[in-house]
Amino acid sequence: MKKWNLLVVLALMAALVLSACEKESESASGGNNKEILLWSGTTGPDGDLIKKNIDEYNATNPEYKVKIVAMEGSVYSNKLATVTRSGKGVPDIALIASESVSTYQAQDMLEPWDKYIDGTEVKAENYIEEAWNVGEADGERYGLPATMGSWVMYYNKDLVNKYAPGAVDDGIVTYEEIDKAGAAAKADGIYAYGFSWPMQNFNNLYLQMGGQFSSNSKPTIDNDTAAATIQKFKDYRDQGFMNKNGEDVNKLFNNGKVIFLPEGTWMLSQMSKITDFDWGETFTPQWDANNIIQGSGADQFTMFKSKERSGEKIKGIVDFITWLQGNQLEWIKSGANPTALGMLDDEEYVDMPQSFLLKTEEARSAVKIITDPGSSYIFTEIDNSAWDMIQGKTDIKDGLKKIQQTVNDKMKQ
Repeated sequence: MKKWNLLVVLALMAALVLSACEKESESASGGNNKEILLWSGTTGPDGDLIKKNIDEYNATNPEYKVKIVAMEGSVYSNKLATVTRSGKGVPDIALIASESVSTYQAQDMLEPWDKYIDGTEVKAENYIEEAWNVGEADGERYGLPATMGSWVMYYNKDLVNKYAPGAVDDGIVTYEEIDKAGAAAKADGIYAYGFSWPMQNFNNLYLQMGGQFSSNSKPTIDNDTAAATIQKFKDYRDQGFMNKNGEDVNKLFNNGKVIFLPEGTWMLSQMSKITDFDWGETFTPQWDANNIIQGSGADQFTMFKSKERSGEKIKGIVDFITWLQGNQLEWIKSGANPTALGMLDDEEYVDMPQSFLLKTEEARSAVKIITDPGSSYIFTEIDNSAWDMIQGKTDIKDGLKKIQQTVNDKMKQ
């Protein structure tokens, strides 16, 4: 009997030790081992929409429920690097920008998805091709598409009818059509073109003019195409077709003083508050109507390296991503587009203004996502310097030469 009691005590002690180990492991990985911990850099109202979508998934009673933790951008990137190096507190999945996949992969921080999605519905044909492609690095898949943000264009329908009749009938507004609208509207104190975020405006027109961000695997920006791109915006500013630096262009648009406003899909909630006129949303302005290029970015689901993420949990993650293919409505109410084509079966999404980017093969093939090495440095420097070149404070070629040198220096660090 004493031996039997001793065995019972030892068994209970072993169970307690095992339970303690399990709790310690769960704590290190961020929570319950039956819970998928998702990290995101999206906070505020947009983050609330993502959480609402995740709550809908959890209501389906999956084996592995999802818990989202959102944090500010700089804190987010620093914490991802810290926990991955330490191996403690690594999230089960993390949302990162499309251009960051190759960077993290090159630092050996990511786990590939390939063997876990093989034979599942998480496959190329179910997504926008460009959004799917940017998740690949060195022949393996390290990112799975989540949502897509794009630089599109909003327009005032009343002003289009007055100054550029017929320009949006085909959904494509060219710079030539904006030129004509600018000449017609200038005398009335109306801007034809609203210039807000320099990098985004530059990126789209530069690509449309045939520009590239890398040459022989090295970043390039000191070139004639980049100079022509900046010159176009300088011409608009000099001609009075475009707002001046320091003017609140979004406020001008809201007050009926701008015809065409290139802006992000993420501005949908702000546009929806306009009641004084009817507005529309379409492709960003095009240099060549026969070769549409639409700058975008597609956040990716990634797995940062962790020894505590089981195969069964990864299967649960894949189940969650599969479910999202046709159930992402709350997430995209901020203006983002889904990357999964399954959302085209959702009538409410199809009625949203941003859905034009998924509705046709022409629109889907127009999506262009930049991930060239050094492109993020170029974008930062364009943001810092574009207005000086547009206003004539800095010679365009001198400005681009300086940007090129700065980017080259940063690439060596």
